[in-house]
Amino acid sequence: MNEFVRVSNVIAGHDMSIGEAFRAKHFEEQVFGGLMDPVVMLDHFHMTGPTFAPHPHAGISAVTYVFEDAIGAHVNYDSLGNHVPINPGALHWFAAGRGAVHTEQPEGEGHHVHALQIFVNLPASKKFDAPYAVHVEPQDIPEFHTPGVRVRVVAGSSNGVQAAHSAQLPEPFTLLDGFLSRSSDFSHDLPRGWNGMIYALSGELRVDIGGEVRQLIGGQAISVALDKGAPKGRVEIRLTSDGDSHFVILSGPALNEPIAKQGPMVMNTREQLEDRIQAFQNGEFGQLVMPQAARQ
Repeated sequence: MNEFVRVSNVIAGHDMSIGEAFRAKHFEEQVFGGLMDPVVMLDHFHMTGPTFAPHPHAGISAVTYVFEDAIGAHVNYDSLGNHVPINPGALHWFAAGRGAVHTEQPEGEGHHVHALQIFVNLPASKKFDAPYAVHVEPQDIPEFHTPGVRVRVVAGSSNGVQAAHSAQLPEPFTLLDGFLSRSSDFSHDLPRGWNGMIYALSGELRVDIGGEVRQLIGGQAISVALDKGAPKGRVEIRLTSDGDSHFVILSGPALNEPIAKQGPMVMNTREQLEDRIQAFQNGEFGQLVMPQAARQ
């Protein structure tokens, strides 16, 4: 056991549904006792029709990653003027900064979006930066392969595979989408000062982190931290599976900053939060224009 490694209990995602077109496994940062930082929310969701009206974001990145088995695109609209389909296997990183408006929805008969929505906190120094978006098509996401293992390096790096677009993100962050077949294993190093989250979408996983072992089944997650004071620069996260399994790993440098949160806005103080709410009400987040046919 490593005194500098902290591993959470196993947490099951909270079942959430909105109408008939949206259901999700939902995780909030507080259920992991701070070990999820800089992630403040994760939804593993299925959506079959428009669900959310245009809404504001501030102080975070709203990250959408659509899994390869989705049917049809998740269409993004925002007040920066972006209108882009997030196709199966694609990443859309919306760094909201001081504030912008967006919405995303499936459009078309029989479409079924299977995806992650991740709120990644921005550090205090970047919460009032200008908003921008990074879009990455499926063919531009590199992969790591060994026998029985396929891992899409959606952001960041792992095992020598680097996602080139990571340099455009506001802060370092790793997002891995991995598949293990029967009796295979995969290892990923978590750097010192970083937190990580391991989520099992399906199958069963044995997770060994510095001698701390957790068993996960589909819909469950754990978080881990490697303290800044650790003498070694990284700790190995080792995943093994006796059958087919699908997992994701999210990780980034821990911010360890205060949070003032209201829905999709996350600032450091209540005063900042109220300032951003007022800015949105004053129209400072811009206007979102959608085609008439796409409106709910």
